Amino acid sequence: MEELDLQEVKKAVSGDRQAFDRVITAYKRTVASVCLKYMRNNEEACDMAQEVFCKAYEKIGSFKFDSKLSTWLYRVAVNMCINRLDALKRRKYYETDSISADESCDKAAVDVADSREGQDVLAEKNQLRECVMEAMENFEPAERSVVILRDIEGIDYDEISRILKIPLGSVKSKLSRAREKLKQKLVRKMGEKNEL
Repeated sequence: MEELDLQEVKKAVSGDRQAFDRVITAYKRTVASVCLKYMRNNEEACDMAQEVFCKAYEKIGSFKFDSKLSTWLYRVAVNMCINRLDALKRRKYYETDSISADESCDKAAVDVADSREGQDVLAEKNQLRECVMEAMENFEPAERSVVILRDIEGIDYDEISRILKIPLGSVKSKLSRAREKLKQKLVRKMGEKNEL
């Protein structure tokens, strides 16, 4: 992901609406992708991405330039998604089977796979992604966040530390524990499928 130039960010922070529109254009795919990984429902993810940008517009004046704007936006998106999921779980409206492997959010323009890949490879990738997301349903928010940010989004450890506001060592230990839990769940799930 390419960062916006510092002057554009400063304009957006000072309230320039056109500059903020350029922020949306630059980061909409990234924010939509993060929201989809948390919400697991395309419609909710699109709605959440819009809410993230509304909140970002409302709060951008508080951006302090001590991190990249993308880090700040990730943080807003992650927090809002976690809060929404917690609220949905409390109300028992959260449905775990709400995403199918071939759904897409055209507005979010989320890239799922290279268009040159065969349909079998794409179907296998989607099935694996769905298994991973399903296995992480009951993870603590911080565990789910580090896996999504590092292993799915490909963000480096230092950036994750800033996004989640936890020490670098905690990022690594949470990721290690989460990967081990994920591995155990996937092995167990694959064993169950093979028994059928």
